[in-house]
Amino acid sequence: MDVLKPELIWVDGRCYRFFESEAWINKNNMDSYVEEDYQADYTDEECSDFNIEIVPHGEAKLKHSFHVAKPFFPFIIGSKNAVRKRIEIETKTSIQVPKPEQDGDIVIIGSDRRGILSARHRIDLIIEVSRKKLSYTHFLSIPLNTDEIIKNFNSFKSDVIQKFGGDITGINEIIFQKPIKLHLTIGMLTLLDEEERNQAVQTFMDCKQHIIDPFIEKHGLFTLEIKGVQSMNDNPSAVKILYGIVFTENDILQELFNQIVDYFAEKDLMPNRTKDVKLHVTFMNIAYRKKDNNVTIDKNIYKKFDATQILNEYKDTLFGKTVLKEIHLSQLKTATEVNYYQATAKITLGEEQP
Repeated sequence: MDVLKPELIWVDGRCYRFFESEAWINKNNMDSYVEEDYQADYTDEECSDFNIEIVPHGEAKLKHSFHVAKPFFPFIIGSKNAVRKRIEIETKTSIQVPKPEQDGDIVIIGSDRRGILSARHRIDLIIEVSRKKLSYTHFLSIPLNTDEIIKNFNSFKSDVIQKFGGDITGINEIIFQKPIKLHLTIGMLTLLDEEERNQAVQTFMDCKQHIIDPFIEKHGLFTLEIKGVQSMNDNPSAVKILYGIVFTENDILQELFNQIVDYFAEKDLMPNRTKDVKLHVTFMNIAYRKKDNNVTIDKNIYKKFDATQILNEYKDTLFGKTVLKEIHLSQLKTATEVNYYQATAKITLGEEQP
């Protein structure tokens, strides 16, 4: 990492410079219950007004307890307890972290409010950074698996395999999306326990009330049209992902999706958005090879495919239209050959939620 241009991390509306250390990068050298070390350009004054509950503890101490999902415990403790010890020394506090087999809150005990605030905010920063290292578990999705779209997608798949398929091109049925799973992704989430899932569901409902419903009331329901195909990269002869392009009657829907992601990002449930949400539905992805149990793991599993002729031949193909009526908070890795992703929650547009 260029030390003159460190990564910027936002926590509770504040921006911090994060200097990535070798411990973050060299994860394979860690023990099973350790944390990739971190350094932050950070001062106690920046968190002195942080609004948290601190209660008396014993005769002369103060205590603050708060929930943290278990997968973050190793990051907070650190390799050989180094991260926790450093925070304790620098903030003059003691930090109690439940053991892996135990449930419970993290507890910070100290002699003054300032030290506890500092320790809490440093832990928040660790969580914010380490969340990016963990796999996504959920995503906001719009199902696009209507009969019309599935029929046209299957026709497209058959044509492409017949005309361009083979071992040489790397195009076969494995790299095509399952028809029942066709969808548009609004944003990705990492939800690691029941409390985080409940928070996401509540945020989803609040977003409907404050962002989505007023938007639909003003502009009405939107018709999504899938027409033409495009690749994720600029070189059409070496493609990893090919997708159907999603159009709307105007560009206003882009504004809605951007606002939804921004709303979730404000609640620290999604990464901060750096560009517009991409309106697309994935048709082909070489990553699907790794999900097929019958595929041998070798260098060919990452082989890109030449989509030059596909892009040209299907640039104006209409795959179908559908009215945007539902948005799902979907669970990754729950779809089957015949069922869409399981929904942790879903909202219906233009209707009151029960």
